[in-house]
Amino acid sequence: MKSHEMRHLTVAEVRQYLTENQTIIIPYALSEQHGFHLPLDVDLRNAEYSARGLAERLGCLIAPTLNYTFSGGMLPGTINVKPNTFSNMVGEIIESLSLQGFRNFIILPGHGGSESMFHLKESLRILKWLNPALRDDLILMLPLWDFSPTWTALFEQRDYHAAQAETSLLLHWCPEVIRRDIVMDEPEVAERLRSNPDSYQQLESFTELKQEIIQTSQREDVKVGVMGYPEKASAELGAKIESEFLENASAAIREAVRQAEQARETGERIVHDGVTELKILSL
Repeated sequence: MKSHEMRHLTVAEVRQYLTENQTIIIPYALSEQHGFHLPLDVDLRNAEYSARGLAERLGCLIAPTLNYTFSGGMLPGTINVKPNTFSNMVGEIIESLSLQGFRNFIILPGHGGSESMFHLKESLRILKWLNPALRDDLILMLPLWDFSPTWTALFEQRDYHAAQAETSLLLHWCPEVIRRDIVMDEPEVAERLRSNPDSYQQLESFTELKQEIIQTSQREDVKVGVMGYPEKASAELGAKIESEFLENASAAIREAVRQAEQARETGERIVHDGVTELKILSL
């Protein structure tokens, strides 16, 4: 295979690939605020560098990176796309690739926004629900941090966004793009963002009724938006995070594909228990 990136191949080369392997990685991210020391494309770099390393280990293809999703941030340079728009796009991409013969879809988020990830996962569940043609397709959502104990541990140390982990990854991958002067929000704002990364949001309503749809915006006191401790970053830490992700994620994917292939042959599936709570009461 001349390249792991599908966009570099010809029709004939993709056709040949599908006779041997039906796995494809779909990376996504967006242009989003990452403080004053990191560029807007941090999440895109997270997705693309990780996808390349993973594809090399798995010997699989990478679909062109999706450059737009939902952030919720409102600082200059952040481009938001509504979660339903983004989720529909991913679903249609999977349906298109499935028609060509791809069977294993590895969705690789470079952006960790909870709203976009929750919406996408539920949207894809419903897509498989309504499209029986996808029943034999394996779809995995693969956040980087899920497979790096070091990165997960940093969450517990209140390091979330544009901080130690992400700055370390860029110091490892592309140190030339980092601005050396780290700027933080006012101390009380920076501390609030470390304590609760969603506290950049301003939530307003007319009533106390849980049935009312909340008005959400970005708080005006958030000028920089760093959530953690970027001054602690190092290239060595970035290399460790990448190594953990590639080793653990590639092993998990190989096993998942093996199980999916076996299930396709036998027709057997893991049947999950029913819902543990009445959903309508949780709204």
